[in-house]
Amino acid sequence: MFRVSIICVLATLISDSRADAQARPAAPFSAITFTDVTAAAGLVDPIAGMLGHGGAWGDYDGDGRLDIYVGGFCDRPDAEYNPADGPVPNCLLRNLGDGRFDRIAAEQVGIHGRTSGALFADLDNDGDLDLYVANNAKASPRDSTKQQDPDTIQAQAKRVHSRVYRNDGGKFVDVSASSGACPDSLHTARNVGLLDYNSDGLLDLFIVEDRFTAKPRSVLLRNLGGLTFQDVTHEAGLPDDVFGLGLAIADINNDGRADIFVGHSNRCFLSGPGNTYHEPPSLAKTFAWQPLDNEDWPCGAAFGDLNRDGRLDLVLAIHGVRARNRVYLNEGIRDGVPHFHDVTAEVGFPAEVPTRCPHVEIQDFDNDGWPDIYFSAAWLDGDGKVTPLVFRNVGINAERGMPRFVPPRKIDAPMVYFPAGPSGDFDADGRLDLLLVNWFAGNHTRLLRNECGGDNGWLKVQIVGRKTNRMGIGAKVRVYGSGQLGKPEALLGYQEIAAGYGYASGHEAIAHFGLANQPSVDVEVTLPGGKVIHKTGIEARQRLVVSESKE
Repeated sequence: MFRVSIICVLATLISDSRADAQARPAAPFSAITFTDVTAAAGLVDPIAGMLGHGGAWGDYDGDGRLDIYVGGFCDRPDAEYNPADGPVPNCLLRNLGDGRFDRIAAEQVGIHGRTSGALFADLDNDGDLDLYVANNAKASPRDSTKQQDPDTIQAQAKRVHSRVYRNDGGKFVDVSASSGACPDSLHTARNVGLLDYNSDGLLDLFIVEDRFTAKPRSVLLRNLGGLTFQDVTHEAGLPDDVFGLGLAIADINNDGRADIFVGHSNRCFLSGPGNTYHEPPSLAKTFAWQPLDNEDWPCGAAFGDLNRDGRLDLVLAIHGVRARNRVYLNEGIRDGVPHFHDVTAEVGFPAEVPTRCPHVEIQDFDNDGWPDIYFSAAWLDGDGKVTPLVFRNVGINAERGMPRFVPPRKIDAPMVYFPAGPSGDFDADGRLDLLLVNWFAGNHTRLLRNECGGDNGWLKVQIVGRKTNRMGIGAKVRVYGSGQLGKPEALLGYQEIAAGYGYASGHEAIAHFGLANQPSVDVEVTLPGGKVIHKTGIEARQRLVVSESKE
């Protein structure tokens, strides 16, 4: 068991912050600390040798504990899976509640494919979580499969398309063929996103396809009910040539409907009349990317309110060997279009990180009330300790509204990266832990338990929809100081309920807020469709379940 400490505050930045009379500082120093509990959790052997690429959290059995799904690529030579004898199938791991996980029978979802993302989601609105597995099929005339025995695991893995599984009382049933959610035309699937694009109370799917196929085409799949889907990409006004890797979905034009940002092509589609989408030229210009080389790819994306001004900002993770990650502040809406400004250098980010940074999240890991920025990159020391790349939010300058971030240590090589790395509170202690899904020999998938900010309060907000979707996807949650509901100056945090953001990762559909020393707060929830629910005097350190009425 390794303790991973992140030194969160640089002396020069503290000095600068104190010198600014207008600064709104973060809570007092508290190191963001993780402990590697992979072995103690029983996760070493089940995933040993897996070329892991996709990972998801979700309480699939409804016992109140987060379970894990991990998948990887099974098309490589046997030797690459050492210490396993050959390709390692995808793995479903049940949380036993005592810090350990148990592998579920492989015949349920233990496929051999090229899994590039996964997501637990209630796709049939029956109250339990189904599972979508995005696979990156590679069968083509140029494929080396022609020179392989077509019956080998590796050859078959290249032909496996995406899969969707219905949850039947905690057991998964493959309904891919009948669902319409896994069309044969969708080959190189990457990220899986959730939204209710037409506001009918059913969760639709947006599946990102990468550019490494003849005619890449990301698709919007409308949920028709009963776990059946229809391709409505054209009907919704989305173009045929959208390729990408990561994905972020949120209502950034404030019309009550989900907007879509696709990483790599860096295209942003805003919702419009008649359940359609359009691509504003101003946003195309803002997010345009000039690559350094053929592998300098924008990848993961995440929306979050970095400076607590009630607007969703955007952070973009880069898959290049010199990752030039980007931070864009939301400056408000003009003529119906949100305007973003690149403030990467101003907020303290380095010009580059010396490793790929595929996945990104905006989360408050130390519960000090200020959202931090985490990338699925890390330092792997000689003694086996892993230090994940979490930039701590040390507060903002009130006059300029500019958040400031500091890294855990000097940004310097050597570093490693993990394709997927979703956060989730597996031990239900109010602190967000990390599942780092490993690809490379010499490393392994890791579970890092968050042990920082123990004196700080927190609040998890879960939405249960009735007329709207059961998971509350798209609901907007604002938290205010107690007795100050609706006052902008008292806003402690703003989030939109989402799952499947960043890259290759799936999340629990909750909003997690750090509350620092706030003993209680007021909560405002705006449901998809506009209905507002107020909860006042809510005590910290709990999971608040807000249910929509049936009326």
